[in-house]
Amino acid sequence: MAFVLVGRDTRQGLAGVLRTFFNPVIVLPLILAALYASGEIYLTTKLGWWSLANLKTTVIWIVTFAFVTMFEVVSAKNRKCGLGRITKEIFTVATVLTFITELQSFPLLVELIALPAVAFIVMAAEVAKHRPEHASDTKLFGAITAMIGLGYFGFSLWMTIAEWQKNATWANALEFALPIWLSVGFLPFLYGWRIYIAYSETFVTISIFGLDPKLVPFARWLAITRIGSDIDLLERWRCSIQHSRPADKIELRHSLTALLALKAQENAPPDVPPQQGWSPYLAMKFMTDMGFETGHYHHSFEEEWCASSLMCAFGNGMPMPNNIAYYIEGNASAANILKLKLNVNDPASPNEAENMFVVHCMYLLEQAVSLNAVERMKMDIATLGEFENEIPYGSVALSREDFIGGIKGGYSRKFELRRGLPINGSS
Repeated sequence: MAFVLVGRDTRQGLAGVLRTFFNPVIVLPLILAALYASGEIYLTTKLGWWSLANLKTTVIWIVTFAFVTMFEVVSAKNRKCGLGRITKEIFTVATVLTFITELQSFPLLVELIALPAVAFIVMAAEVAKHRPEHASDTKLFGAITAMIGLGYFGFSLWMTIAEWQKNATWANALEFALPIWLSVGFLPFLYGWRIYIAYSETFVTISIFGLDPKLVPFARWLAITRIGSDIDLLERWRCSIQHSRPADKIELRHSLTALLALKAQENAPPDVPPQQGWSPYLAMKFMTDMGFETGHYHHSFEEEWCASSLMCAFGNGMPMPNNIAYYIEGNASAANILKLKLNVNDPASPNEAENMFVVHCMYLLEQAVSLNAVERMKMDIATLGEFENEIPYGSVALSREDFIGGIKGGYSRKFELRRGLPINGSS
């Protein structure tokens, strides 16, 4: 802390972090979380599982778990995964480490000084982590936090081993269980917090980029009554609104009704005859086991629908590594084109990406057509030469295209399966 105050740059950074930290937008949710945690503690006290002897454990739990996980839920790109990861962490080795750290105490005067200081440093580090303008302070706070944590853990582990007989008590068993109990009880609050953040971000965004502000209250009412806690559906509706830009309440209601109908269709996808193409909802799963998770199959332009995965990188090419992505194209009822695309952005080291591209192409062909088709075309695919072959009701093609401009020597390869299109049709 003294080092932070002495350095001019770090002192200015600390002042900025303090201004951010004491913003009502941050402080009020933390107060609500503390009140919720107080309710948990009251219930635990009534059950006879909490006393003043557990105060230190509880304070550390509030700061290092309750408050920190609130920031993690907000910053998680995928909020479902974010909350699931937090749930798993409750039962991991982190709980054991926390227990050992809290098992021993420093002298009372040291604790009275250290606990508020540690709480502040941990929270300030978390705030700095989520503010780009304080990026330079993040490493410093992280180093300070790590040093404090290692000091606490080392002291407690040494004392625990030295006094093992004394520490193996029922009271310490409760001390171990308390953070787990409080963490599990805190999950409903995190769930509600996650929903609140999702709604706040959604309606701030659509009022700026996609919807007449006069329609926002009606949109919020529709979301609460028809979407509820399904934040995945809420995010899809936000994208739909920004794309279609409804002009009135009728169009706004129709956009949500259409999305709900689409979701019902996804849950029970209709069969698609092979002469028409593939079921887009089955096609989305074809490459899942190979690590290609697509987004939702959605309307893109006029009668065109699509879905795609993120690019999967191979190698360490600079400024951009080689990568492969999976694409699905079609219409509202069927997928007509399944495509794997390899971008060789590092032409000096293409082997790893090209070998994986061959594996992925054969896997997609097996999933979308048959193993017999793989046996028939595996040599053509393995050599990565350009070719086109027929499959029932469609075709398979492998092509290469050199980059025009950009990366010198770079190129792309496309492995494309078509079905339900005219023989010479193009997308």
